[in-house]
Amino acid sequence: MLRPLTLLLALASWPVAQDISRAQGDETKIIALENLWNQMQINHDADAMGKILDRDFVLTDYDGTVMSKSQFLASIRDKSTQLTVEVSDDMKLHRYGDTVVVTGATREKGTEKEKPFSHQGRFTDTWIKKEGQWLCIASQLSLIGSRGNSCP
Repeated sequence: MLRPLTLLLALASWPVAQDISRAQGDETKIIALENLWNQMQINHDADAMGKILDRDFVLTDYDGTVMSKSQFLASIRDKSTQLTVEVSDDMKLHRYGDTVVVTGATREKGTEKEKPFSHQGRFTDTWIKKEGQWLCIASQLSLIGSRGNSCP
């Protein structure tokens, strides 16, 4: 009697274990995408960035400027801003089905029109899963500290 019950409990928990494993895999992918985002900005790789942004993407920048996907990609292509450091840390993921909200800290250094700047801030990125792919739909940046120019 005990053996069939043990087997039944094991089978009942199998889908839960699969869901947990899948969720952990998705979270790992999103953290990797967040880190890749930083490298795409440093390298001015707007084409690669465009592939991880939803068509309805919107960014609210440090200074309150709101940009559409095309405006944000144009800002990445703009080589008058040169990032030497773009780092995200203290990331926390909050999952709601096929939506993940990432909060974290960001540090960046570089030059804008040859004038140096250094920023520390916080960010909130919202990712949605569409057709099996994670895409960022919204990003919000808040400035904590700054030296040099106010914003890149």
